[in-house]
Amino acid sequence: MAFDKAKVLKAAEKFLSQGKINAAIKEYRQIVDNDADDLTTLNMLGDLYVRSGKKQEAVSCFERIAEHYGAQEFHLKAIAMYKKIERIRTGDPIIALKLAELYAAQGLVHDARSQYLVVADNYTRAGDNHRALEILHKIADLDPNNTEIRLKLADGYIKENMRHEAAAAFVQAANRFHQTGVHDKALDAYNNALKLVRDDREALRGMLETHIARGTADEAAEVLERVVEGREDDN
Repeated sequence: MAFDKAKVLKAAEKFLSQGKINAAIKEYRQIVDNDADDLTTLNMLGDLYVRSGKKQEAVSCFERIAEHYGAQEFHLKAIAMYKKIERIRTGDPIIALKLAELYAAQGLVHDARSQYLVVADNYTRAGDNHRALEILHKIADLDPNNTEIRLKLADGYIKENMRHEAAAAFVQAANRFHQTGVHDKALDAYNNALKLVRDDREALRGMLETHIARGTADEAAEVLERVVEGREDDN
């Protein structure tokens, strides 16, 4: 016998109007099983699962919808679904990461940062500092002008003995300081980079340009001399 969707939908709506949630769920489940593309009914089913306390079943419904919208690049609709899941699974790093990436795709920097921080905090508490730093790097890339997060990232890399990564983070922060005329902080950050990688060319170039801007090019020359001496010592 062919599936009569209209008949089943009518029965579901009747049960729902009578407050018979479980009976309505059974009918809506039939519709979803027979029509995988009926996202409206799938969403309704998820909401009913929430009302009946069946959280995992609700999450499964909302995830299916979110993944569909995500694949179609309907980011705002996917975000709406993951937000429904977030209310059920508060602080879930997997959901937070999905939301962060969707927010980032929409250019919603503040919201993306908030979700990435949930993920980073989870990794930190789990002792997975390398993955926490990967997330901090994502946050830094969201807002290239945020020197505070670059310096925080550099400190994190130092603690993990990731010298080259730390140096790069210091240089990125220093470049921004230099661009905005905060020369003393730029020099501090360039110096920190050179302490880690003493012949970092970008740090040396940035330091030279910053000293020129400050009118203290002689000090840059001294730094360059030390680097040359260091190279000669290595030979």
